[in-house]
Amino acid sequence: MPRFYVPDVSYEIGSEIPLPPNSVHHAMRVLRMREGDEAEIFDGKGNSARGKIHFSKDYASVFIEKISHEENDTLKIVLAQSLVSNEKMDWIVEKACELGVSKLIVFPAERSEIKLTGEKLEKRLQRWSKIILSSCEQCKRNSLLDIRFLPSLKSLSDDIVCERNYVLCPSSPNTEKESLAVPKSVMFVIGPEGGLSNNEISLLLEKGFLRKQLGDLVLRTETAGIVAAAYAQTLWSWKN
Repeated sequence: MPRFYVPDVSYEIGSEIPLPPNSVHHAMRVLRMREGDEAEIFDGKGNSARGKIHFSKDYASVFIEKISHEENDTLKIVLAQSLVSNEKMDWIVEKACELGVSKLIVFPAERSEIKLTGEKLEKRLQRWSKIILSSCEQCKRNSLLDIRFLPSLKSLSDDIVCERNYVLCPSSPNTEKESLAVPKSVMFVIGPEGGLSNNEISLLLEKGFLRKQLGDLVLRTETAGIVAAAYAQTLWSWKN
């Protein structure tokens, strides 16, 4: 079923919700939808609605017939991803969204080859926001992935830290056996191609993070966070 992002609107059964101009074009010209076709809209805050689409000249709307709400007690997964190349970051943003990551924190590590500031940073944030919207439409996710940029790992404040916090370190023994208790939130910190520096790892350990290795193989930076998210979803999400 075609899905469209329509924020800042109150969803009520029987109401008519106009689609944004870009969604109108997509529905008319790309999807070639017809009058009365079923469509779904979502607000990015966990709410979605279904109904029949109505067209007029350069205008489209959805008449709401059914409303749904996402549960708030799902596992919160936070990925703190060191800055990597544009292509890899785009892929990470898309897959993190598909895997139900709640928040993606991007930061330049000491060994990151890419640096973002000023206008370049704004453009990348805008691009990532578009990727998130497209991914949500595709994977039927109703809550937008929260993405934020930190100037350095030192900016990782205590209010962002979760119930369980791990720094992924290849060839490093895990410092904790998995507890049977199900956490409400979990964070994974992922280094760049060259890995996090000893200073960065020490900084995280001082904040209470635990070393963790996912399997015996060394994962690429663009793979590690995705594996960590899938690991958390498999191990804990179904128990919540």
